[in-house]
Amino acid sequence: MTLRSLRNHTAVFLAALCLSACTSSDQAGTTTDAGGVAGQSAARDSMRLDSLRAKRGGFTSKQDTVLASVVKTSRYSNRAIKPVERPENPAYTVQVGAFARTTYALQSQKLAKERYPYLPIFNYFEPFDRLYRVRIGKFDSWKGADSLRKAMAQRYPEEYSEAWINYIAK
Repeated sequence: MTLRSLRNHTAVFLAALCLSACTSSDQAGTTTDAGGVAGQSAARDSMRLDSLRAKRGGFTSKQDTVLASVVKTSRYSNRAIKPVERPENPAYTVQVGAFARTTYALQSQKLAKERYPYLPIFNYFEPFDRLYRVRIGKFDSWKGADSLRKAMAQRYPEEYSEAWINYIAK
């Protein structure tokens, strides 16, 4: 057997294998032999190919006849996670969101400025995790920030119910 004829036989076999997993819409739902793809003869495969080519309409894949291996992958990062360093004398703020997209962070910042024009609004980008953090207020005590957080959650429960207190450097 020459290399060329081996390639031709391989191509015919692969085409027969691919098309044997598909049936026309007329044949969908009918049962097949228990032997499956491996037990069918070459003559039967070519006859089936001819019949499938003749029908050509609406092919449906038999999902249960296709086998695939599942490979679990993980995203490995060699970045060392830096510990959170708390400032010696922190100021407390209410963080209303952390956004990956600039547009969402700017929308949240604009909404916060409209609702709380008398408080400082911060939009801080953290390069380590690539998030924009939108924060409202700058308080000397945790209690001051907590009272703002509770008032925000009560007045705007849809937007600020999951806001939390964070600290920043003064």
